Amino acid sequence: MLLKKTVKQKYRILNKKILLVLYAVLVFIHFVVKDSISPFHILYYAFPPLLLIIGSLFLSVLFFSVKKVFYPMIVCFLFLLLYWFSYYYNGQPSLNNLNTTSSILFWNVGRKGGESMDIIIKKVKEQKISFIALVEAEEMTDVDLGRFKKTFPGYSIQKLQGDMVLAVKGKIKDVSYYCQDLSYKFNYVTVILDHQKNSILIADVNAVPFNNRESALHTIYEFTKKNNCSFIAGDFNTPYESVHFNDYRNNLNSFHSVSKGFTATWLYGIPLFEIDQIWSAKKITPVVLEKEFYKVSDHALLIGAYK
Repeated sequence: MLLKKTVKQKYRILNKKILLVLYAVLVFIHFVVKDSISPFHILYYAFPPLLLIIGSLFLSVLFFSVKKVFYPMIVCFLFLLLYWFSYYYNGQPSLNNLNTTSSILFWNVGRKGGESMDIIIKKVKEQKISFIALVEAEEMTDVDLGRFKKTFPGYSIQKLQGDMVLAVKGKIKDVSYYCQDLSYKFNYVTVILDHQKNSILIADVNAVPFNNRESALHTIYEFTKKNNCSFIAGDFNTPYESVHFNDYRNNLNSFHSVSKGFTATWLYGIPLFEIDQIWSAKKITPVVLEKEFYKVSDHALLIGAYK
């Protein structure tokens, strides 16, 4: 009986040690390896900072009686918490308090039609929206688009390939669609806004967690630079801190730094991943990014003001 008890204790200790080692590996991957090497990218995408914070707290409780582990885990918890708030939480002014003349609305509408259009019409009435870009909008019908056009006759609105929709306060000129199965799809659209030519790229990157996003994000970036895109908005299904966004961060402007509140855009307001993003050319200055969550979609509705 005593032998069985001793064996069980040894197994419990071993299991706790395995958990500690696995956690250390996850932290190492997140801060050092990131998603630069396959297949480590799977773990990198699966364990965002919030889950690492929860994990450190759990291990602190688990090793409470082992002070040489408990205290380092508390330090780790505090470090991760500080890191999370420092890099993924911003306090920014509201759009309503800014003298901003232009903004872009982006939303993964989660395969919803009429309900999401009701929300979009409401937001356009409240804000001065120049562009509206939607992905996963396959259930949005011509009737929904007609309602928008009737409400806002000064806008052009069009359903695009790849289950996307674009509306612009001006004219839609040329549309080009690009797609690679199980990797990405995007539309490149030139428009006339305020008598000036602008361009927007609307992207939707495949969400399969086993796929490394390097090829998709590189293709979109190279196209962006070659065609001098004014705006890039999309559901990239890749966290903002990914190494595959390095070229974006170096040569484009991101609305990440002006995001109001937590920068995460998924899931249903739980700040896990910042996978929906808006980027712009260097000549355009992001002012503030607001996020709102609705039951019709697990993704945040983004409104980015710029000048």
